[in-house]
Amino acid sequence: MKEIYLVDGVRTAVARAGKRSWFTNVRADDLAAKVITELIRRTGLEGKEDQIGDVILGGTALMNDMGSNIGRLSAIMAGLPYSVPGCTIDRFCASGLQSIANAFAAINMGWMDLIVAGGVQHMTHVPMGTGSSPNPRLEEFCDPRMGSMGYTAEMVARDFNISKEKQDQMAVESHAKAHKATIEGLFKAEILPIEADVPTKDGGTERMVVDRDQGIRPETTMETLASLPTVFMDDEKATVTAGNSSQVNDAAACVLVASKEKCDELGLNPKLRLVDFAVVGVDPKYMGIGPSVAIPKVLKHAGMTMDQIGLWEINEAFASQAVYCTEKLGIRDHELLNPRGSGISLGHPLGCTGTRIAVTLMHEMSSYGVQYAVESMCIGHGQGAAAIWEWVG
Repeated sequence: MKEIYLVDGVRTAVARAGKRSWFTNVRADDLAAKVITELIRRTGLEGKEDQIGDVILGGTALMNDMGSNIGRLSAIMAGLPYSVPGCTIDRFCASGLQSIANAFAAINMGWMDLIVAGGVQHMTHVPMGTGSSPNPRLEEFCDPRMGSMGYTAEMVARDFNISKEKQDQMAVESHAKAHKATIEGLFKAEILPIEADVPTKDGGTERMVVDRDQGIRPETTMETLASLPTVFMDDEKATVTAGNSSQVNDAAACVLVASKEKCDELGLNPKLRLVDFAVVGVDPKYMGIGPSVAIPKVLKHAGMTMDQIGLWEINEAFASQAVYCTEKLGIRDHELLNPRGSGISLGHPLGCTGTRIAVTLMHEMSSYGVQYAVESMCIGHGQGAAAIWEWVG
């Protein structure tokens, strides 16, 4: 494999989707264009944009302002030359990581040397499930209720005995870590501040610089979570609530992927190397267990062991599945497991999450002195993805 690197990355803050989203008045393609423009500035590529071989954006529910090939349109709106192509890919919750993997693969094949990869999701403008029309024949092949991610979270909790107490504890920890990282300014370098017209309680708007994640709730306690009703099922076994689930969100992120030759030519200083990448399929009824299968696969393929990994970013789509996966892997109590929060606190803007995590890792790995880290997430409809990153900065 060629020497290929992540040079730099940037993300927006993660807004909490809904009528009060800080990005309710900012389009998805505008968010993506802004981070692409900032990435070009940060990497010193102004005037050299024509050397970019492609723009690959991940996303899902590709309609409205997420539609019409947002990868291409965002590249144009970022001011890139028309000669720079763009595409959009969808691997649901791992779309932002898949875009990076595709970029590495294309460069490894020798097709190009410089690619902008990223992810974007605007769940305020395109709520989950919009326009979806599942084939009724799916019930011949799998549990037809697997289309509800909350249902699959309940199934993981029930069938693998993940208690509500364990789920709520992970949620409390997630918000505490994200809040601590925010007040200490640990996200400042990775977030692009964006001016937006933010909704106010009286129905108007006010101009605000959005430079922090909206959904972090430092007041979260076991007591407050205990009082929340279950959301997806309401029988005596139900445990999944809004408090121990990830949020729905609006955000964009992107990274620059380059070959060693192109880094040398342009004087780029890379930060991360993709050691290996894997995707797996699992029973859609238990879609959340994906990381517990994908991580052993990627480690085996890379010839590495668990004890070589110094930092773990396992996305919290739901606490039930994140608890299961981290316990199954033996890392639930690891000192650097989601050290600055994850999906429950920071949010899970589906198509953006994989890139958001990679951008955060760029800063975490150097801060904690870690050589190797793993990024992983479960994927709707029964999949999992995992990547091993090496710090080279």
